[in-house]
Amino acid sequence: MADGLSAPARVRTRRSVFTAAIAIGILAIAVAAVFAATGIRLFAIQTPSMGQTAPVGSLVITQPSTSYAIGDIVTFTIDDLTVTHRIVGATGGAFTTRGDLNGSADGWSLPSTDIVGRAIGILPGGGFALNGAPWLLLGAIVTETITWLRRARPGWLWSVRLIGWSLTSAIVSLVLRPWFNVRLLDYRPADPEGAVLHIVNTGLLPLLAGATRLVSGQDASVLTTERLANGAFTLAPVADPSWPVRLGLIAVCLLPFLGALLVRPADHAASPVGLRVRPDRRARRVIVPVSIVTVAAVVVLITVSTSTAAFSATIRNDSDAAGTNPFFTCRAAESYAVPSGAWGAWAVAGQTSLTEPVFAGSAPAGIFAKLPSWSNDIGCARDQPAASVLFDGSQCLMIPSPRTNPPVFSLEAWFSTTSTANGRIMGFSDGGLGADDGSWDRLVYLDSTGRVVFGVYPGRTVTVASPAGRNYADGRWHHVVASLSSAGITLSVDGSRVDSNAGVTTAQNFTGTWKIGCGRLLYWRNGSGDGGTDYNGPDHFTGRIQYAAIYTRALTADEVRWHYAAGR
Repeated sequence: MADGLSAPARVRTRRSVFTAAIAIGILAIAVAAVFAATGIRLFAIQTPSMGQTAPVGSLVITQPSTSYAIGDIVTFTIDDLTVTHRIVGATGGAFTTRGDLNGSADGWSLPSTDIVGRAIGILPGGGFALNGAPWLLLGAIVTETITWLRRARPGWLWSVRLIGWSLTSAIVSLVLRPWFNVRLLDYRPADPEGAVLHIVNTGLLPLLAGATRLVSGQDASVLTTERLANGAFTLAPVADPSWPVRLGLIAVCLLPFLGALLVRPADHAASPVGLRVRPDRRARRVIVPVSIVTVAAVVVLITVSTSTAAFSATIRNDSDAAGTNPFFTCRAAESYAVPSGAWGAWAVAGQTSLTEPVFAGSAPAGIFAKLPSWSNDIGCARDQPAASVLFDGSQCLMIPSPRTNPPVFSLEAWFSTTSTANGRIMGFSDGGLGADDGSWDRLVYLDSTGRVVFGVYPGRTVTVASPAGRNYADGRWHHVVASLSSAGITLSVDGSRVDSNAGVTTAQNFTGTWKIGCGRLLYWRNGSGDGGTDYNGPDHFTGRIQYAAIYTRALTADEVRWHYAAGR
């Protein structure tokens, strides 16, 4: 008696499989040709910034256009990232974009050459299907390979197939979480003794966060007063699909499994010699353990997976600013290594040592003139340690690495002071750990009216400065970036360029070291100017400084905005 399929049946099966494979290949080639000819491209949404317009897991279909307008949803590349956002502004041939869920516009100016195409179709859940398809195919191949390893009755083969397909679908669902998932966007404190967590539903089906029901892509701020043992606030959303959807989801997962259990081999014909034919129990060896795993996976998918999406947050301050930015801490911004990172970046947190470690770049640790005084009064709101150093009029931080005539650079720092006519925030000079300088140049300081000034000395004193009438010695934290390059000297304060001079591309030629908060400041200028001296500043800064960095290139306007936003 033949134990498996007949030879003709196996031949027909193989022909059907090959025919289907060839048809799928031809269809794929045709689709690829159409996409290549029309420029159509497919993208799977990975982050929730477009809210309900294009939730996480959506498939975005784009096509290039000769022109783009405000309101268009476009996909573009920026710093090796592919982003899909909406155009909200246009100035001078460049576009401003924003995610529908974001509270502010993106920090970049987008040229049309960086746009891949306009969204001509958005298919919710299509991105999950696109990402899961290779794994589903791999599971099907593994399952079919198992059935081909030995010739067996059709009942055994179909039991294995149905169990394998069901198990593959459950595993892929557990990994991709297409049905239920949530993400924490930000959080803030709430009185009394609570926290408001801003969350978004990144699954396809609704969920319940506290008393708030969220559909796919919808966000909400939810108050929680529950705490973990360590004091952090916690929130555990739960699945909340309608009962028809819930039952349908269970059925989709379990029907193949139930079908496998119902498949049984045909009754054996009686033996002509009167012997009982031994039943084929091979299916049980596969079905029983796989059945247990499949049922457990479905139970976890429907019940446990959403409760594991709990959030916890420790509230550190009352800052409630929100926006979009490539960086969310000053440390991350100053550590960014493309196209080139900082020569050196220091947190300027001081605390218990005379040295200030470098956290990015190849520069050495800085050396303080005396044991620093510090507090948790900070400019970079989300950075750790939450500390800044007090420069009391006699403190100095020197970078002990002599440089000869740095021709291109950017200086960056956060500062807070109430003193006008102040000393250097940063600068370059040839003296030691103090103000015993013979030459001093490339200086950032506050003049007699509280304007931020950046100056170089290419044979004469040349400065650029923040506009008159604004006093930055106001006790608040401010961000400054000063650059020298072939494009001239530029000065940016609080994320915006305030002054520049394209005609000055060199500075004084000598060997010296970079200093923070100290150094000679005689014979310089109030405000901006070219030539002349009318300001003799103190040789030490009075105020607080945090997160200083030195780069061997000029930061771009976009980078300056990103670095400022990283601290807010």
